[in-house]
Amino acid sequence: MNRIFIPIVFLALSFSSCLEKYEVNIKDYEDLLVVDALITDEVKNHRVYLSRSVPNLDVQPSVESGALVIITDETGKEEVLTEIEPGVYETDKLQFIARVGGTYSLSVRTSNGTTYQSESCTLLPKSNIEDVRYKVGKEWNSDETEEYNGLHIMVDGGSYEGGYVRWLYDEDWKFKTPYPIMLDYNYELQDWERVRPVNEFCYKSHSSDQVIVHSFAGQSNSELKDKQVCFVPSEETDKLTVRYSINVKQLSISKQEYEFWNKLKISTEDVGDVFGVQPFSIRGNIKNINDGKEPVLGYFQTGSVASKRIFIDRNELVDLDLPIRKYNEGCRVDTFIADGLSYSSPLEIYETLVITGSYNLYQGVEAEGSMAIIGLLLAKPRCSDCRLTGNIQKPDFWVD
Repeated sequence: MNRIFIPIVFLALSFSSCLEKYEVNIKDYEDLLVVDALITDEVKNHRVYLSRSVPNLDVQPSVESGALVIITDETGKEEVLTEIEPGVYETDKLQFIARVGGTYSLSVRTSNGTTYQSESCTLLPKSNIEDVRYKVGKEWNSDETEEYNGLHIMVDGGSYEGGYVRWLYDEDWKFKTPYPIMLDYNYELQDWERVRPVNEFCYKSHSSDQVIVHSFAGQSNSELKDKQVCFVPSEETDKLTVRYSINVKQLSISKQEYEFWNKLKISTEDVGDVFGVQPFSIRGNIKNINDGKEPVLGYFQTGSVASKRIFIDRNELVDLDLPIRKYNEGCRVDTFIADGLSYSSPLEIYETLVITGSYNLYQGVEAEGSMAIIGLLLAKPRCSDCRLTGNIQKPDFWVD
């Protein structure tokens, strides 16, 4: 799901890469309805996120729960969304499938009885993605104090004549914990036993939070090459340490939606005068039906989707001499020996430090010339159990 709108009065948009966000301070507005809704022709449960704006980053954002959320098509057929968790409303993919050429509108009635209504939006014909690829390059961080090595993710594609497109992407990557559990104590046998690495590989994911749009209006050629949609720093994250995947989505959008996103992007890039153009002056397509002057943050988005996924392996990048983050970055192994002073036996080390959760057991320390275990190699849990920072479940689409 595209999560651009944040329920605070700081509208944060990452405008140049996948590195850092630039924040724009918006004064004098709080407790406004924030709507994040994207409906596409993809067969899935679409979500609408409702929340309230808050004055600053120190205030906990609140969700808009208990609302009645309805999507209506041009025939009058209604889809009532289900609130699956506070502030998150979902369609049923078995009941609601948006179609190209269909026209849809969103209505929200909050728990206090206020009703908001979007303009009607039509799903336009699909654009096309010819290719998604990467090339090695460099990019500065947001304040231009450091230059990073990494990959530029590039797209070749096109649209119908005079069309408008927007790009979103979903990143997924496999990573390796440096010191997985490879030894355990069997109380029944009263002995140590070697085990296959436990919770060694996991997966993480991230969805785009950038504004990336393009207009083909007034152009004789509706093809586009070498459009950069993302930059992946190779040493600053663990995205490229094992296997990385990105699914690029290219949405056909209306002229009105293009203008909304483009103005919003320009306003956040105005770093010379961040108060010169405020996002609140950029009206979306949702309004309070009884008070048209009330600002509503967000835009009811629709779009037909063309998508393409690629996988990138670590060894591909090694061959390109691209520096990659080390598996054990920020981690270490601590050695504990049963010396008869601090600990009388390896089992005491295990019960004192591992069973209590302070450490996880990596491997044993064997006596010289024998396989007798005289100590233990221990690592902090975050360095030995990938589940603490990722998901052990492989994504359905994943291919190794």
